[in-house]
Amino acid sequence: MKIIKKISKILITNFILITAAIIALLPLYYMIRISFAPNKYFTSIDLVKGFTLEHYYEVFLNSEFPQLMLNSLIAAVFSTLIVMFIGSLAGYALARFNFNKREDLLMFFLSTRMGPPVAFAIPIFLLLFQFDQIDKMPSLILVYVFMNLAYVIWMMQGYFSEVSTEFEEAGMLDGLNRLGVLFRIAFPLVTPGLFATSIFVFISTWNEFFYAFVLTRTDVKTWPTRMPGYAGNFQIAWGEIFAASVVAVLPVIALGILIRRFLAKSISFGTTE
Repeated sequence: MKIIKKISKILITNFILITAAIIALLPLYYMIRISFAPNKYFTSIDLVKGFTLEHYYEVFLNSEFPQLMLNSLIAAVFSTLIVMFIGSLAGYALARFNFNKREDLLMFFLSTRMGPPVAFAIPIFLLLFQFDQIDKMPSLILVYVFMNLAYVIWMMQGYFSEVSTEFEEAGMLDGLNRLGVLFRIAFPLVTPGLFATSIFVFISTWNEFFYAFVLTRTDVKTWPTRMPGYAGNFQIAWGEIFAASVVAVLPVIALGILIRRFLAKSISFGTTE
């Protein structure tokens, strides 16, 4: 009886997981399939008809999309590195040092994420316009650092709090100073959290549309700002939209595959002794 119950539980679990995987992957499949489908088959239910590379040809060779992807990559990589460095230091300080108004400071950081982007966009735009920093890569990176800093601080503060202080105390007894303890003991122990947080920051920056749309013109436009341009007054270039989407999602998928073991560790971080 126990064996039957165990087998039934496994079958039900596998069925649920397979169903969830199909639901999650089906939109991705249709996105990829439509990107290779000729225009005349877009309105057909049968999307397996036809095969063409014309949409990818248009995206890569007849548009500025490759340059926009490079701009997105530069903004995402540099803003992620900067915000992870600053946020990790701040998170460590908040996790290890007790001082007055510590909780208030945490809430202040969190408050920068509470408002909608449009609430910050106008003052940021006016400030950057005053210093002639509209459509400049450093200003866009700075805005993305501001956008993600509170999240990184909160996440890293939680990860550092899960690490026992005994390891750091042992390091100090061996002659390490606070920075030595941070970089040689604390950071290696929270590596899964560092990777998980940095992936979230990278993805949110890579896909960010609103600030990039408001604060850029031509030189540092990112790929999400190009997507509305495929929709014209009389026709929508579905093939180009899906081809560009497939290309844009590949770096994120590749990044997730490369460091998936760190993501798995970050989920269970702090749950076991």
